[in-house]
Amino acid sequence: MYTLTGMSVSEGVAAGSALLLHRPRNFEPQIKEGRLEPEAEISAFEKTCRDFVTRLYHVMQGPAPDKVRDLFGAVAGFITAKSNQDAIKGLIMQGMSARTACDSVLMENLKAFASSDDVEIKAQARELSALAREFIASLDQSYDDSITLPELTAPTVIIAQDLSPARFLCLRTEFVSAVVLEGGMASGHLGVVLRELRIPALFSVIGATSIKDGERVLVDANNSSLIVEPPQEALAQLLHVQDMLPGEPDNDEPLINVTVGSSIGASRELEGNQVIVSHGLGLLRSEFLFLGSDHEPSEEEMRDCFNSLFSKIPPHAPITARTFDFAGDKKPIFSLNLDEKGPLLGYGACVGSELLKKEMRAMLQATPDREITIVFPLISRISEGKYLKDMLCEAIDELHAEDKPCSECSIALMIETPAAVLSAKAFASLATRFIIGTSSLAEYASAPRQPDISFTPALAKMIALACKGANVAGVKVGVAGRFAARVELLPFFLALGVDYITVDSYSVPKVTAALEALDTESNAPHFDSDLYHQIMALATGRDITALINNLHFQR
Repeated sequence: MYTLTGMSVSEGVAAGSALLLHRPRNFEPQIKEGRLEPEAEISAFEKTCRDFVTRLYHVMQGPAPDKVRDLFGAVAGFITAKSNQDAIKGLIMQGMSARTACDSVLMENLKAFASSDDVEIKAQARELSALAREFIASLDQSYDDSITLPELTAPTVIIAQDLSPARFLCLRTEFVSAVVLEGGMASGHLGVVLRELRIPALFSVIGATSIKDGERVLVDANNSSLIVEPPQEALAQLLHVQDMLPGEPDNDEPLINVTVGSSIGASRELEGNQVIVSHGLGLLRSEFLFLGSDHEPSEEEMRDCFNSLFSKIPPHAPITARTFDFAGDKKPIFSLNLDEKGPLLGYGACVGSELLKKEMRAMLQATPDREITIVFPLISRISEGKYLKDMLCEAIDELHAEDKPCSECSIALMIETPAAVLSAKAFASLATRFIIGTSSLAEYASAPRQPDISFTPALAKMIALACKGANVAGVKVGVAGRFAARVELLPFFLALGVDYITVDSYSVPKVTAALEALDTESNAPHFDSDLYHQIMALATGRDITALINNLHFQR
């Protein structure tokens, strides 16, 4: 028996047999020579691109949280970008192997990110580089086989020098008891995945890879340590203490009348996450369910998929689903047929009327005995919102005419563009709720700079303007995105009338606990006009910090 220590990345206690994922010490990847015919090399390169991108999208259909799916989408977009593809093929035509050409083009283009002074951008660059190298490695089968991912069948503690989220999510994660790395980054995407799945994890554990396969390992991430071959008494005691700790949050609602729901994307099965089941679908990002589909999903396929999720949600919890948003790097494998004319020509969500109508019909049929909220994303014009609302009404009328069961539903709009913020009062006539997308608005508030990590005066003003428009029109308002999980901002949101908060499932207990600590009449959701005017007068980061601190002091 001996003990190692490290940095706790995901708390908890778990035990299992050690399984070491490592590359042989004498392994030296061999760079292949180019094929005799450059055309054949290019053909093989294109096939590898398709296979790798398809694998990324299939992983995105698993239990990966949105931050990881965004990374995978960014990598897929980077690898398949026309400028990169043309440069790589040009080098191949000059006689290079595909692997050498990819290494030259892709890794060189990523250097700009790595040299940034921004800590968060550097962290992103490391994750991007790791997945780009994984793609390059896949061009040479012998290199890709350097780490073998086994088929897990029993509780296992995964041990490695380092591990990418893509490789981890290719494992049967239900059998992963804990993860121990000699390297790793607490702020990296693998850490996000492990916290989402509630798998205990320790990083920076010196000597971890000296643990032998099959040895019994007890990981106590609550105390940043692990024990190899622990005595049976110690093992039983720690696991017993873990079982006695509070598990999933109870269903008691806080005195403050605020709904807290879970934002999910690719999760098709909810049995393993009681937080989502208990608190409901605060925001289903529906596009992630189908990005990996090799064909445009039919109405029946979408209906069955939505039903598998909606049917697990209890009556007291919300079911809120966003229609497809294929903007940016969230492109599906199947071809998209966009509108060539009409109000959705140039629609920011990059989806056409035909597919949207099918999706709406599928959502309405998925749980006919429940009321659901359907959310329209990236609205920037009144004509878009009105067109989508009319389309939903047509879908309801069609289902009734066909004598098919259909849910009662309400409409919400994502307020995530400056246009929607500035015209919030007018947009309010189209919906019964706004859901403010704080992540997207943070990008607009910082442009052309990289999005700020901090809560800025510009972002605060955008949120306040949207909330004022909702208040004037009598529309309810919620928040989503990364700032929705910032518990220090709760008094700020509540004082602007926010009564709906949707965050990733691992943030739900934190947010509900913070709300319970604010259970007083003064924190009931309401629109405070005086606070609004204070926000609109802000000029500096110091000003917004002082305002937030003052709100906490008053509460």
